Amino acid sequence: MNAPVPVHMMDAQAAIGFVTSQRTHIESEVLKKPYPEIKYSRMIPVDTSAPAFAPSVTHFSQDSTGKAKFINGKGDDIPLANVMMNKFEQGINMAGIGYSFSLEEIGAAQQLGMSLTSDGADAARQAYEQLVDEVAFVGNTDLNVEGLYNTTGITSAAAAAVWASATADQILTDINNAITGVWNATKGIEWANTIVIPLASFGIIATKRIDATSDMTILEFIRRSNVYTARTGQPLTIEADHRLTDKMVVYRRDPSVVKMHMPMPLTFIPPQSRGLQIDVFGMFRFAPINIRRPGAMRYVTGLA
Repeated sequence: MNAPVPVHMMDAQAAIGFVTSQRTHIESEVLKKPYPEIKYSRMIPVDTSAPAFAPSVTHFSQDSTGKAKFINGKGDDIPLANVMMNKFEQGINMAGIGYSFSLEEIGAAQQLGMSLTSDGADAARQAYEQLVDEVAFVGNTDLNVEGLYNTTGITSAAAAAVWASATADQILTDINNAITGVWNATKGIEWANTIVIPLASFGIIATKRIDATSDMTILEFIRRSNVYTARTGQPLTIEADHRLTDKMVVYRRDPSVVKMHMPMPLTFIPPQSRGLQIDVFGMFRFAPINIRRPGAMRYVTGLA
């Protein structure tokens, strides 16, 4: 009579305990690992100060009216200044992404004395960053929100010419007109310090010389000769983005102008057993971008 085949049982709680013990190492590796370029955290100020589960964020904008005038020494008609406060409230949205390990993976790692891989957590982290990045720049139709590149009400102007055939002077004029347009519209308060252009347009100015007698490219010339740098002594930030096709976005990169609230960055909760796998769910909470001073932005269309 044949001996019964031994049955090896894996305890779900033991598996969860093993995954839990690996989480700190895995999440540390995920934070250190470089990822394909995600722009939002560099180009849009991110505010994480709100409580993690705040349903919304509120801010107030203030403006004043009133004009001083000459008066008689005995007059009683002194004009008064008035301060106006406007309240704006913005909802916070919750999203989630996770990863999992099969019991087979966990058992093999335990048997061989190996650590679990961070591949799943890497993929989750990348998916989180991609969603936030996309909402920040182009909004989301399901949420009915807009992004930095397509917000309704931003002043827009047409380019002097299609950049593929434009001269260096025409391209520089487009950029300087947008920067000075912000300055003039805000009566000298705002200086736009960042421009974003389509990849194709960036390729044109990065390779095309300012004229046949010079080795300097249009991009090098713009970096040196733009009104923002001439006025402030600071470099103008010039970015390229594949999500733009024929539009240039010019704005002041400052939290008083534009910001994104993120009360809860990606947070993984304790592992949970489900069938033949252990799931590690993650959640994050953030709001669409908040353009507080639309006058500090400009769109220029017709680049392509």
